[in-house]
Amino acid sequence: MTKILFVCYHHGCRGERLSVNISQHRDFETLEADEVSGRTVIKDDYFGKQFLKSWVPKFNELKNLSGSNIVVPSHFFYDSLVGNYPNALYIAIDIPKDLTTYRQSLYDRFFQYRTSNIAELAGECENRLREYRPTATKDEIKKFTIEVLKTKDLTFGEIRCLAKGIPATKENQRILLRNHRPEPLSEQTRSNSLVIAYEDVDQVDLNYVVSYFNK
Repeated sequence: MTKILFVCYHHGCRGERLSVNISQHRDFETLEADEVSGRTVIKDDYFGKQFLKSWVPKFNELKNLSGSNIVVPSHFFYDSLVGNYPNALYIAIDIPKDLTTYRQSLYDRFFQYRTSNIAELAGECENRLREYRPTATKDEIKKFTIEVLKTKDLTFGEIRCLAKGIPATKENQRILLRNHRPEPLSEQTRSNSLVIAYEDVDQVDLNYVVSYFNK
């Protein structure tokens, strides 16, 4: 039987890095990724990174038909996924203990990130607009994306400000960061996931993870 291992985490908590590392174990299909400005950016996963969207995908259309065990990075956690994926395996990265350091890392790795990749920019535009304006129409998303592409050389932090409808200043980016607080893991998620501390992500033993789920 093929398995899905969900690596669940909040934005900026290094879940893509952990997903890639785990996928290098012989029991899983390997995820391909690039290292960019301190970030691990997965090129794609089996589901086209649908679980990293800022809106809820159609879970009933996302099934593992690959014939392989796959690692899937996800911004949704056990309590949101188990109804559709009762037989999946779950890792949850806990929220950072030091939020000041976490926010600075988020600023350095994400808010200051730039890319010339049009597909990546378009994806970020839709993600951020739908995060701040959940009822945005396809035409509104298209218009916003075109405006961003025309402006050129915007950072992801500036795109986030524009999506929220505020000037794309460094001060406003810092305000957004100060207001950003990852939600603690629910008891249901804690009880049904292998919980890994944010601070320990880079030290995870792949064999321990696999043996944990093979108990």
